Amino acid sequence: MSFFRFVPVFFLTIVSSALYAQPYGDSLSVKAEATVQVSPPSITIDWPADNDATNFTIYRKNKGTISWGSPLATLPSNATSYTDLTVSINTLYDYKIYMSSVATPVKYGYLSSGIEVIANSDRGIAIVVIEDSYIGNATFQLALDEFLNDLELDGWYPKPIYVSATDAVTSVKSSIVTTYNVDATRTKLLVLIGNVPVPYSGNLNPDGHPDHQGAWPTDTYYADMTGTWTDVSVNNIISGNAANHNIPGDGKFDQDLIPSDLELQVGRIDLSNMPAFSETEEELLLRYFYKTHLHKSGTVLIGEQALIDDNFGGFAEGFSQSGYNNFAALVGRNNTYLGDYFTNLSYTTSTTGTYLWSYGCGGGSYTSCGGIGNTTNFTSDSLSSVFTMLFGSYFGDWNYTNAFLLAPLAQGNTLTNCWAGRPNWYFNHMAMGENIGYSARLTQNNGSMYIASIYGGMSRMITINLMGDPSLRNTYLPSPDNLVITAGGNSNSLAWTASGSEIGYNVYRRYADSTNFLKLNSSLITATNFVDNNLPVAGVAYYYVKAVELKVTPSGSFENESLAAKDSALSTVDLVTIKNSEILLYPNPANATINFNVPLDLIGNSFQIFDTKGTLVLSGNLKTENMMIDVSAFAKGTYTLSFSKSGVAPISFVKQ
Repeated sequence: MSFFRFVPVFFLTIVSSALYAQPYGDSLSVKAEATVQVSPPSITIDWPADNDATNFTIYRKNKGTISWGSPLATLPSNATSYTDLTVSINTLYDYKIYMSSVATPVKYGYLSSGIEVIANSDRGIAIVVIEDSYIGNATFQLALDEFLNDLELDGWYPKPIYVSATDAVTSVKSSIVTTYNVDATRTKLLVLIGNVPVPYSGNLNPDGHPDHQGAWPTDTYYADMTGTWTDVSVNNIISGNAANHNIPGDGKFDQDLIPSDLELQVGRIDLSNMPAFSETEEELLLRYFYKTHLHKSGTVLIGEQALIDDNFGGFAEGFSQSGYNNFAALVGRNNTYLGDYFTNLSYTTSTTGTYLWSYGCGGGSYTSCGGIGNTTNFTSDSLSSVFTMLFGSYFGDWNYTNAFLLAPLAQGNTLTNCWAGRPNWYFNHMAMGENIGYSARLTQNNGSMYIASIYGGMSRMITINLMGDPSLRNTYLPSPDNLVITAGGNSNSLAWTASGSEIGYNVYRRYADSTNFLKLNSSLITATNFVDNNLPVAGVAYYYVKAVELKVTPSGSFENESLAAKDSALSTVDLVTIKNSEILLYPNPANATINFNVPLDLIGNSFQIFDTKGTLVLSGNLKTENMMIDVSAFAKGTYTLSFSKSGVAPISFVKQ
């Protein structure tokens, strides 16, 4: 039996918002905001008055903890605010506001808040899976390199993997798991680019249509490092779409629900099957890369406001809660507007400016949403909304020609989309600087921490997927300019120029063989220079200088960082232990690579690397003065680097 076989269908009833005073999505939401104070530290949460309330219960937990614990306070029915005086500066908190009511179901509001939360953007490793059609395409590679570089400049360490569109999903998963296991603790992000094979799983129809029951596409399979996915029990071919058919042994999995908490934040950038657009897949991907870079570099200024177009307002389930609740925290209640999706978001027809966020829902098909539009509308317009959510029948099944869920990514400023309504999605942490992949993973792993639906039973569905780059944050600011590093042996001096109205800077250092970005300053740097006097080892050190603003949102305040200005320097501290009269080798010990510098008269000669048993493990030719060798596959131990030219002494190094 389908997990959601008896949910009412959407397409039978599309209710005009003119027929009722308040959409259910609005009436079921406690639209909470917060203001913060530094001295004495306090966070004041407020929400609109509600005549239906009997009382309010306030809960708080530290970000990342798994239980709300005991209530902070219970407030009377006429309460519209609560001030928390038991808070500290530079701590992130999650709040839940639970409203008991007379006539309607209980209502919830959620908020992430903090006071001047300090940035530390050592974000972790990002696995980037790229479909291999464009290998050797110089134009595509240039755009991909910029995308990967922007990940690094935002504090992610990217590890690319190439796969074929014809690979089995189990093969793709194996490559992801292998890369993940190299450093499971630090690997946190998964980006799928291009026509990466699409996993299918389940025997469900969360849009309620009997002819749509079966396996649905799910990238949650790729993000789950420990769960068990089987292909032995589901036997269903009733769907009108053959892609939903699921029989034992067909490569589609049985699970309706994500079998274990996802380890990775996953998002898909796939525009491979969109013939409605005049551009080729390559051109659509290049456009996506370009607008992603513009957003991350703080180049495009978008109004911090949100739009809701609710064509299901009469449904008691209140699908647009995902809009009302999130937008209060992200841009504020007074900056959230009701209107027509294409009219208000369009650069051509809007009279209300640009929008950072949007939500739309209505009866749907694979390529349309009632009251919103269809895929063809996206081909002929350009919309300002950077982040959007859409909900309706069928198009949550997104691996389809001209898929409506993917269409927004192919135009305008839109960078992400998701099927939000069954269940509710939670983006409130983005108001305090988190990336959207964090929100996606929180929603996917949600059990009972956040209300998934007033009807229950919709948590952890395999149909919860993010379209777009999961590393994206709400807002960025321009990077510093003209970073110059002066190497001084045991110290490196950095200088740069300001980019705009930033209040200061953070400086990070990463060594060439490391994935860690170490923050070097304990307090914000207000000058445009910095000296690194604490070089621990020799080797190539990369430096990242980020502009910082104190961002105040309807949720709290935090240090919002730009992408980094980046440069590198060779630190020569302690090099006496790793050089001979002619050769300089670093780092030593090494993890992933060794670098060695040779004089000009050695170029053209050969080199050899031997282990302690005298076995030759690698050889090659010296092509430049600065050589870099991948030693990541070497076993731990001591190795000797020797040269074919007579009279040049060998040099030893340690592989960690």
